[in-house]
Amino acid sequence: MMSELSKTVTTGSTSIPAKKKRKSMISPAVTYPVITVVIILGIWEIFGQIGMIDTFIFNWPSNIIASIWQFMANGAVFEHLLTSFIELAIGFALALIGIPIGLALGYWRKLDYAFDPIIIALYTTPVIALTPLFILWFGLGLLSKIMMVFTMSIFPILINTTAGVKTTDTSLIKAARSYGATELQLFKEVIFPSSMSYIVTGIRLAIGRAMIAVVVAEMLASTQGIGYAIRHASELFKTGEYLGYVAVLMVISVVLNQLLKVLERKIAPWRF
Repeated sequence: MMSELSKTVTTGSTSIPAKKKRKSMISPAVTYPVITVVIILGIWEIFGQIGMIDTFIFNWPSNIIASIWQFMANGAVFEHLLTSFIELAIGFALALIGIPIGLALGYWRKLDYAFDPIIIALYTTPVIALTPLFILWFGLGLLSKIMMVFTMSIFPILINTTAGVKTTDTSLIKAARSYGATELQLFKEVIFPSSMSYIVTGIRLAIGRAMIAVVVAEMLASTQGIGYAIRHASELFKTGEYLGYVAVLMVISVVLNQLLKVLERKIAPWRF
């Protein structure tokens, strides 16, 4: 009896981890979104195939995918993407100045009191409505798009960084000071690591706003870029091509955000 019981216990103890291992091979964070997207696309495709969608005003997944394949095959999308990427990269790189500014505002409260109303006012201003003004100031070239991206991106980064500094445990700051840490060491060893997850969140939010800025600016005044391609396709009532460009932007945005999530898990694993 004892030998049989021990075999049963042994078998049970080995089978449970195996089951857990099999279950953990594919995370629900992957399967749930995939299943949801497949269901939505399937229903959408069915509506299109049975004639419930007018291609003049909308389209369905198979036609959109065909349009994507077409403009990727002739290489047109890559020229537009390169232009948009240059504008986005330069403007977003400039917007990262919001990190040191946010660290300073979060640490020195008097600075925060002085500039917080101005920052909130600028953040809540509908910058998109000011696009024609940016074009007048900076011209029709790359500079106006870069400045639009910069203006739309900096505030989420700045505000989230400031919030991250404010949530830093004061006991850690006191301990660092008691060991003789300088202000630079305090920022480097305590405040910046503690605020990192907030900074990454701010960057994730800023990516979306940056993509909106570059597309809107290109739609209004450009002869190149994804925004121009979307406007051109919509003017010709090529709905499949129009939605194809939008889908490309959505995929790029999702990929960038997922990469930032991976980065956040590595630098701030305690939040997961």
